Amino acid sequence: MKKLFLPLLILLMGVSVRAQGDLQETLSNLSADAAKAYVSPVVSAFGANMNSGWIHRAVPNKTFGIDFEFGLVAMGTLFGDDAKTFSSTGKFRFNHEQASQLAQGISNTWGERDTVIKYMTQEEFTVGISGPTIVGSKNDKLVISFGGKTFTVQTPLGPQSETVQPDTISLEGVSGFLEDLPALPLAAPQLTVGTFFGTAVSIRYLPDIEIDKDLGKFKYFGFGLQHNPSMWIPVPMPIDISIGFFTQNMEVGSIFKSTATSFGLYASKRFGPGMFSITPYAGFMLESSEITVKYDFELENTPTPGSTTILPIEFKVEGENSSRFLIGASIKIALFNINADYNIGKYNSVSAGLAFNF
Repeated sequence: MKKLFLPLLILLMGVSVRAQGDLQETLSNLSADAAKAYVSPVVSAFGANMNSGWIHRAVPNKTFGIDFEFGLVAMGTLFGDDAKTFSSTGKFRFNHEQASQLAQGISNTWGERDTVIKYMTQEEFTVGISGPTIVGSKNDKLVISFGGKTFTVQTPLGPQSETVQPDTISLEGVSGFLEDLPALPLAAPQLTVGTFFGTAVSIRYLPDIEIDKDLGKFKYFGFGLQHNPSMWIPVPMPIDISIGFFTQNMEVGSIFKSTATSFGLYASKRFGPGMFSITPYAGFMLESSEITVKYDFELENTPTPGSTTILPIEFKVEGENSSRFLIGASIKIALFNINADYNIGKYNSVSAGLAFNF
C-alpha cells in the first residue's frame, strides 16, 4: 500500500509538508499567544481536511451485502481573505535584540539601559499582536505593540526610575510565507466495507512516513461508521439516507498532533444501472478538531550575550469549523468510482476520490 500511494501522497502534501518545516523554524521566534493567532488558519485547515471526503453516498438499505471499496481520497481547504490577517492581545517575552530596540531611549551612564534590557527579557508582557497569519502576505511583518513600563534601577546615586516608552517592533523572520498557497492539501487511502444491517465501516491508515529528517514522521489513522436508519422503517424510502460518525488522529513530526471528529446526516440517490451510474449526494455535519502545537521558543543573547535560552512551548488550538454543508456527485464506471464534493463551513473545502468498488 505504501508503494501504491506514497508518490501521489507526497505530490499532494508537498506544499503542506514544506510549510510545516518552515513553520517550525518560524515558531521558534514566537511565544504562545502570538503563535496561536499566527497558526490558526493552518489549524482550522487541517481539521477541515481531516473531516472531509469520508462519504460519497449514503449506505444502501441492505440487510447483508458485499460492498467493498478501496481507493485514495484527496482533500483541500481553501483560504479566504479573512484568514490572512489578525489582531489580538496576549503575552509575549522579548529577546535581547527586541528589548534593546524598545529601551534605546534610556541613558546607559551607569548601565541603566543594560539593566532595563535584562529585566525586560526576564518577564512576559501583555502586548498587542497584529499582522499577517501564516497564509498572509510575505511583505507584511508581525507587529508587537508594547504599552510601556517603568523599572527601578539601582545606580551609584541610589534607586532610579527608568521608563520604556510605548512603541512597536516588527518580528524578523515572521511573515506570511504561504500567501501563494490557495489551499492546504491532504490525502489518505480509504477502505470501506459493508453492508451489515445497513451499516458500513470506513478506515483510513498510512504507515509512518519520514517526511523530513528534522521535522520527523507523518502518521495518520481514522475510522468511522455509517448506518442507514431506513432499515428499521417498513415504508420504502425514495432516497438512501444515513447517519455517520468519523474520527481520526494525525501527527506531523513532533510539532503537530491533531484530532478531528464529525457527526453527519447524508442523503443520496443513484441513477442508472449498477455498472454505470451517477449518484448525487448531500449532507450536513457537526464537527470539531483540535491540534496540539509543540516547539521551542528561542531567546538569543539572554540572559548573557552569546547564549540562547530555550523555553518549551506547548498549547492547544481548536479548529474554527463547527458545522458544514456538503454537496457532490459520484460516477461509477464498471469497477471504479470517481467522486467530488464541495463543503461549505467557516473554512470551505473540496474533496475528491478514486476507488476500486464492487
